[in-house]
Amino acid sequence: MTAWIARRPVTAYVLLAAALTWSAWLPLLAQTQGWIGGSPQPVLHLLGSLGPAVAGIVVTAAVRGRAGLAGLARRVVAWRGRGRAWVFALGVPPLLLVLAAAVSELVGGQSLSDLDWSAFGRSEEFAALPIGMYWLANLVCFGFGEEIGWRGFLQPQLERRYPTVLAANVVAIVWAAWHLPLFGITPSYRAMPAVGFVGFAASIWVASWIFAWLNRLGRGSLLIVAVFHAWFDIATTSPLGPELIPTVMGAGVTLIGLVVLHHLLRTSAAPAGRSDDDDRPAAASPPTGR
Repeated sequence: MTAWIARRPVTAYVLLAAALTWSAWLPLLAQTQGWIGGSPQPVLHLLGSLGPAVAGIVVTAAVRGRAGLAGLARRVVAWRGRGRAWVFALGVPPLLLVLAAAVSELVGGQSLSDLDWSAFGRSEEFAALPIGMYWLANLVCFGFGEEIGWRGFLQPQLERRYPTVLAANVVAIVWAAWHLPLFGITPSYRAMPAVGFVGFAASIWVASWIFAWLNRLGRGSLLIVAVFHAWFDIATTSPLGPELIPTVMGAGVTLIGLVVLHHLLRTSAAPAGRSDDDDRPAAASPPTGR
């Protein structure tokens, strides 16, 4: 099995990530849809979201052994010397939220003071969790749980053979398909019309470019991309009131993604800064680490 994984690491990763996640999400889907007895358990959503991270760790161990795991661990805690990446990760989500609220005010006639700002950072799906615990769960399960896999393993593994943008496009396809069971589970996804998946897939595609770029900007720091992932989820899903807010934030992300795409295409010929996930020769750059 280890030899097979080493020969086909991408295939092994995709299959294992889907198997681990869907083994938790499919029972939750059956409960939510009433196909089996029992009330839906949102904890299965959180546990299933760890699938990409676990798969990334398993396949990294099979392909690169202890050295690969050590490099992955260093990327999880890397934070120093990455000021621009931190500014983007921490500043963009609240900035987009404020801009979206302002647009909602212009279109819907509601003032910013009319919005339920006390609901910021809360979740309708995980309403039973205290806000601090929900934020921590979001970071661990949706931030690290996904990013250790998508940007920690799959993106750099694909970049061994393909340019950054093409690798990000492949990640987007896998990432979007991985979400499929949630369209019968989470309230926001269930409310989408059938065509909504097209818009969702497009947003994942754009997000994949942004995360690939942020991963380069942060010199491989998975801490930064995990924080951005969780922080953006918290900002977009906060039940402040107007349904227009997530839509406007999505439009803002699309514009950012197009700028990022232009940058990635323009710099695709230049080597990315070296990170601990990569043993290929690269241009000299500051070391990845704390």
